[in-house]
Amino acid sequence: MQQKKLVQALVSIGLIGLLAACGGGGGSSGSSTGSSGTGVPTGTTGTVTMGVTDGPSDTFNHVWVTVTSISFHTSATQIWSKSDATWQTTTLPAPITIDLAALNNGALNNVFANMTLPVGTYKQIRFFFASDSDALSSSAQAISDNETTPTPLQWNDQVEYTNTRGTVSEAPLEIAYPTQGMQLLGTFNVTAGSATNLVTDFDLDKIIVPFNQDGQQAFTMRPDLRYFNLTQSGAITGTIDPTKLCQTVSTSNCAFNLIVHAETLSADGTRHVDVRSTNVDPVTGSFTLSPLSLVDSNNNPITYDIVVRGRNMETMLITGVTPTGTYTGTTVSGGAVLQSTPLEPTAATEYGTNLLTPLNPLTSGFAVFQQTLPSTAAIANPVPYEIRWSNTDPYTGVFYRAGCWNSNFMLTNGSISVAPYNAGNALVFTSVTPQEGNGGYSVATNEVVYYNLSNNLPLAAPTTGNISNFTPPTPTLDSGINPGSISGNIAISNASAYDHGTLVIARLGQIITSVDVSSLLSSGGGTFTVGNIPSGSATAAVPGAYYYSYIRLWKHNVNKHVKIVPITGSIDLRTTNSVTGMNVTVAAS
Repeated sequence: MQQKKLVQALVSIGLIGLLAACGGGGGSSGSSTGSSGTGVPTGTTGTVTMGVTDGPSDTFNHVWVTVTSISFHTSATQIWSKSDATWQTTTLPAPITIDLAALNNGALNNVFANMTLPVGTYKQIRFFFASDSDALSSSAQAISDNETTPTPLQWNDQVEYTNTRGTVSEAPLEIAYPTQGMQLLGTFNVTAGSATNLVTDFDLDKIIVPFNQDGQQAFTMRPDLRYFNLTQSGAITGTIDPTKLCQTVSTSNCAFNLIVHAETLSADGTRHVDVRSTNVDPVTGSFTLSPLSLVDSNNNPITYDIVVRGRNMETMLITGVTPTGTYTGTTVSGGAVLQSTPLEPTAATEYGTNLLTPLNPLTSGFAVFQQTLPSTAAIANPVPYEIRWSNTDPYTGVFYRAGCWNSNFMLTNGSISVAPYNAGNALVFTSVTPQEGNGGYSVATNEVVYYNLSNNLPLAAPTTGNISNFTPPTPTLDSGINPGSISGNIAISNASAYDHGTLVIARLGQIITSVDVSSLLSSGGGTFTVGNIPSGSATAAVPGAYYYSYIRLWKHNVNKHVKIVPITGSIDLRTTNSVTGMNVTVAAS
C-alpha cells in the first residue's frame, strides 16, 4: 500500500473530518467514548484524567484497540498483580473501543476522566486491553467499518490496511500476554485537591509491528509509550504546499505519506530522537504537532528541531523551534507557526533496503535510520537526526513489508533541505549533503529492553539499481545486565493437530524474542532453551527482568487459526541468570 491517506481522502473528503475526531473509529458508527469518573478530590486525594493520542502512520486505515482498565503505582518496578492492593486501578464500566489512527494532529480522547487517586508521586502506569481470546466486546460489535462491508469488528483489537493490490484488508492485533498490561514509566505528582490532565502518545509508526503469519499479514504491538502533562504543553503547526502532494492515485512527480517529527537531543547527547510525530493531511497539507512539552524537568523552555520526511521528496529540517499555546480541555490554541505560507518540498528519488541476516541476538527489535548535518563553525560536532524507523518481524528478525507495503523499506535518495526557524516568517532553506553522503544513512539497531543501541553502520545509496541491503550491527547488553536463559519442555497430546509452532518470550505487552519449535510438534514434544534474555544476579538485581511465555500453534493452510497456549507462571530473572521448568502440555484442540 502506497498512499493510504490519499485513497481515503479521494473516497470522501468528509472522511478526513471524521478521522480527526476524538471518538472511535473514523468512518464508523457506534464508536465508544471515554468514561468520566465520579471521584471528588479531598484533602488526601486528587483527580487525574488520562487521555490518548496517536503518533503517525502512513500505512494503516484504522487501528482499533479495546481498553478495559488502567492502573497506577508509586514504584517504577512493582510487578503487576490483580490481588496487589498497592496498585490504584480504575476499571471502565464496560470496555471501550477506540481507533488510534483517528487520534492524529493533536486529536485526543479522554478515555479515563476524573479518576480519584491518593496523594503521592506516581512512577508507573499500566494500560489493559481486551484480548483476542476474550469475547468480542459490545463496543467492538457496535463499530461498523464503512470502508468495506459494514459489519462489526471481528476482533477486540484490529488493524485495517490497504494491501499492495489496493484491497482493504483486516487482521487481528495480537497483544503479547495482555493480562500484564502495557507499561508506561514516568513521574507525576498528585497533590491534595488537585486536577492533573495527562495524555499518552501511542505512536503507531513505532508500536504496531507487522509479521508474517504463514504467508498472511498479521500484527502485534511493541509498546513505546510516553505521556504529556497538558498544563505544560503546547503545539507547533505548519502546512505543506498541497499542489506538491499527490492528489490522485498516481504517485508520479508528487510527494506522499509525509510524516513530521519533533526531535530533541537524547539524554546522552549522542543523537536526536523523535519525541512527537504526526501525519501531514494529504489534501490540505496541514499538520499540528501537539501535545509538545513546553518545559523540561527543570522548568527550562524546550526547543525542538522539526523533521519533515516523505516519499518522493527531500527530507526537510527546521531547527530551533519553540512551541507555544495553551490547552483548554482537549483543544490547544496559539501554537507556534513554522511559516505563514506553505512549505515547498523538493522532489527526490528513493531506494529500498532490508536486513541481509536476522537481528541478533534476539529477533524482536528495531532499526533507526539517521542522517547527520555537516560540521559548521556554529556546530563543530553535529549529531545525527532520526529520519526513519522500522521494527523487525519478531518471529524472523528481519523487516516484514509484504502484504501492505513495498517488499522493502523505502529511503529518500537525496540531500537534506535545512532552514533555521524564523518566528513564523519566511524560512530560507539550503540543500546540504549529510555526512553519510547523498542518500546515505547511519543505521543503528537495538533490542526492545536492556540492550544498548548498536554502533552506527554506514548505509550508502545504491550506485546501480534501487536496493541497498545491509547486515545489521549487533546491540550489546546494558552495563550490569547478564545474558540469561530459559528452558522447559513442550508436550503434545496429538502430534498431528499442529505443524507450526513458535515459543514466545514476552514482557509488558511486547515480544522480547521467539524460537521456532515446529520441529518438536511432529515428534510429540521436546525440550527447549532460549538464551540471551536480559537478567540480573544475586549481587546485582535487575528489578524489571521478569517475563512471561506462551506458544503459538497453527496448522499450515487450515484456516490459519492460531492457538495461544500460555505457559503457567512468570519467568523471574531478576536475581538469577537461569530459569528452568517452564513446562507446558498442549491439548489436541
